[in-house]
Amino acid sequence: MTDKAELSSTERQLRDALARLVDQKPINRELKQKLKANKLKIVVSNVEKEAGLSNGSARRYPETKSLIESAEANRVYGVSNVSDTVVSDYSLHIKSKEDLDKAKKEIKKLKGEIEKKEEKLGDYKKRLKSQAVRMHQMTVAMWEHMPEECKHIELMIGVETTGATSNVLEFKKREKLD
Repeated sequence: MTDKAELSSTERQLRDALARLVDQKPINRELKQKLKANKLKIVVSNVEKEAGLSNGSARRYPETKSLIESAEANRVYGVSNVSDTVVSDYSLHIKSKEDLDKAKKEIKKLKGEIEKKEEKLGDYKKRLKSQAVRMHQMTVAMWEHMPEECKHIELMIGVETTGATSNVLEFKKREKLD
């Protein structure tokens, strides 16, 4: 462990803030309210907030971050008499870390597949829209070439009869508008 005299001012502030949170004596107003509501967790962001530092300021101090993580574990599960090195060398711990790494890789792979499929879906939607526009243009062009005396036979959908109870549409002929 690093000697207190060798710590930078930022790391010293973080460790002092950690000590206050462990003792459940925060000075930050928001953290005091969380403590009263019994929702105060010892996490990096709360330690940074208690120290009055910006988010991410603890990222340069991995030893302090590990102290914060072990303090939260101690708060939740109680103090353990087994050292972290013994736990990290345990085969079950190693297997669970490997399983976690595999799961993270699988998640990353699946996210990549989702992105590809969403891109493909966007392309299909564009093509479908283009096809619908061309179909409409063709219908309009065909309508223009139809003789006037045949245009009154157009079929209309009875909108008032369409409802949620039936998926069958009734058609009726539109009378000549002359």
